Amino acid sequence: MIRDDRATFSIYGGRRSVAEISDLLGMLPSRSHDVGDEKPVPPPGSRLRQQSPHHQRTFWSVSVRSDVDNVDERDKSGLAALSALVALLVPRGGAIAEVQKDAETVLWWSGDSDSAQGGFVLTADLIGQLAILGCDVYGTAYLRDDDGDAYDDETEKERSSLHASSRSEQKARTRAAGDADVAPPG
Repeated sequence: MIRDDRATFSIYGGRRSVAEISDLLGMLPSRSHDVGDEKPVPPPGSRLRQQSPHHQRTFWSVSVRSDVDNVDERDKSGLAALSALVALLVPRGGAIAEVQKDAETVLWWSGDSDSAQGGFVLTADLIGQLAILGCDVYGTAYLRDDDGDAYDDETEKERSSLHASSRSEQKARTRAAGDADVAPPG
């Protein structure tokens, strides 16, 4: 069963600034940057290469995290963070629809299982709320190994690598589909 999870709502591109998006949604982002903001410099020896030292599009996101210590034991869905984020966003559905006219919106979800199975439940209510938002949901469930061992630092590094490679694969699929008007997340 999923024991802790993370959910993020992200906005990519569009004609609005971070401040304008924040005003429209009535909330501040967890992370953001405007077109033209300076990108962080990759660390020395890094294989990361920047095509430009400045961001080429607006990015705005808000994140929610749950964990074993703050999840209601009666919630067996495994989607506490996603549910909390959706509850935060649904009242802002009209503003989100306005943003979607010229920007891409995505919901990201990941959860950590306490076993080799990553069971979770998408309730009909949550599915209905997701439909109202009109965002694709990209999700990943991280499982414990067959011995039931907790993840260690190496597994955390592996997770980061897998997340980065799945984002690269998504970019490649988007480019292959010829969708030049909408840049993929990342």
